[in-house]
Amino acid sequence: MKLWLVRHGETASNAGGVFQGHIDIALNEVGEAQARCVGQHLANVEFDAIFASDLQRAARTAHLIADERPVELDPDLREMNYGVLQGVAYKDAATVLRPHGLDAAWINGDVQRGRHVLPGGESLRQFRYRAARFVDRIDRDYGDEADANILIVGHGGLLSILLTVLLGLPAKTRHNFRFANCGITVVTRTRIASTLDRHNIVVWDDGEPFSDRGLPGQLSQRGE
Repeated sequence: MKLWLVRHGETASNAGGVFQGHIDIALNEVGEAQARCVGQHLANVEFDAIFASDLQRAARTAHLIADERPVELDPDLREMNYGVLQGVAYKDAATVLRPHGLDAAWINGDVQRGRHVLPGGESLRQFRYRAARFVDRIDRDYGDEADANILIVGHGGLLSILLTVLLGLPAKTRHNFRFANCGITVVTRTRIASTLDRHNIVVWDDGEPFSDRGLPGQLSQRGE
């Protein structure tokens, strides 16, 4: 089966460099346009199922891509819970973590490597567990359908950890996978192995006409 992984469109928090996590933020105008571009781009793909995080930025992106097709919302596809950092600007993370004794661990990357749990947040182990739980359900329900196309709309961190599960990699390698807003990644998955076919393909670009874009298999390689 082919798994089409799409990060949600842009939000005001994305544009402002703010941690979102489980905070339920809506798409901004740019994010809505990005999602519509992806919807046009994937209009000819016959999806057997469409899944999305139940947070509105991902759910709205999925519905814009799906058009009239049903979308199943799944809380296991939520972004990591960043605890006290939710709603905080990236640049202020160390300051916010200083009263918790984690400012040095943030600066040296130990928090990002999963060696500490953010106060009020979830551990890297918990985060990966729910991604693996979702993959188990997909394997159970669609693993025997060789031609199945499954669309999964989530968050940058979630999709990164999901790729480590799909590819059998350690959770710490998740930072090797970056997702632009509405970037498209395609994975072919069988009972034996998973193959990363394309990663972080961007089909929108600062006002360029969508009609200039290629079809799936000829996607623009621009990404972040």
